[in-house]
Amino acid sequence: MKRGLVKICSLGRPEDARAARAAGVDLAGMIFAPARRQITPEVAEAIVAALREGPDAAPQAVGVFVNEAPDRMNALAERLDLDLVQLSGEEPPETIAALTRPAIKTLRLRPGTSPADARRLAEQYLAAPVPPVALIVEGWIPGAPGGTGHVADWSLAAVLAAEYPVILAGGLRPENVADAIRAVRPLGVDVSSGVEVPGAVGVKDHARIHAFAAAARAAFEAEQRASAPDPVVATRADRSDGSTVALLKETRKIDRSMGIEERS
Repeated sequence: MKRGLVKICSLGRPEDARAARAAGVDLAGMIFAPARRQITPEVAEAIVAALREGPDAAPQAVGVFVNEAPDRMNALAERLDLDLVQLSGEEPPETIAALTRPAIKTLRLRPGTSPADARRLAEQYLAAPVPPVALIVEGWIPGAPGGTGHVADWSLAAVLAAEYPVILAGGLRPENVADAIRAVRPLGVDVSSGVEVPGAVGVKDHARIHAFAAAARAAFEAEQRASAPDPVVATRADRSDGSTVALLKETRKIDRSMGIEERS
């Protein structure tokens, strides 16, 4: 997956899917698990159709499940032509191997989780014969698989993001997503409640979708610029390296012409 991904999750209406597409998001999630934002397959069909309207590249459609049987996930993925399946429960790595679509695995790290334990959990999935394409690091609330607006542990997420393909979720909003990207340096960011109309669960605020996507894009671009090498310095280094190599070759030619053996 490319760096700088923006994911809008728990879409519930076709008009919200169109807003996400117009904002240029990369991934669009729909909840099929029992939850406040759960939708039916019939509603999902309309959302997927809205995501794919028009000639431009569409966001990838993601089905979000919690501890669901692989057969049902595969059946819905086939019916809806989903691009990805997101596992947001306690699914073991073997579940991913039983899927017919690539998977994203959510990690909900409890408070007090050590970096070593977080790495072990990530590698449990990423070292499996069929690994997920990315990990979502989510905020943790007892008994809630996500969508709570609870901010994830950015410090712990940053440890994982330095080594693994991490999408940061949990409590993100247009107002804090740039800070989150600077702190965690993730592969991507994921928002749900942070772009909803206040008091209307599952109803997206289109202006906030656009604001979130724009703020995330700007932060990812700034991060990329900051990490890119200075072109002037790089050019000088290249010239220096070339001059050094040329001088070394010339010195060796002179040594050989004088009968001086090269030293190892």
